[in-house]
Amino acid sequence: MDIKKIGTSIYNLRKSKNMTQKQLADLLNISDKTISKWERGLGYPDISFLPELSSVLDVSIDDIFLGETNLNEIIGGNMRN
Repeated sequence: MDIKKIGTSIYNLRKSKNMTQKQLADLLNISDKTISKWERGLGYPDISFLPELSSVLDVSIDDIFLGETNLNEIIGGNMRN
């Protein structure tokens, strides 16, 4: 597991949902500083947060940890993938 890759994955997934760190933190009942720590690769999400985190971000837990998310790209009103 690459901590930086996981952080980047969480960041990209959060941004794809047009969410701020504060909004994600509020949904998980944690501080936005915790989200920032994860995204900067300074820590991992606690195992107890993973099911809810994956649900909020609409991806599997594996996708978060592997950092291999294929986000659809909107180009000219059409979705790619």
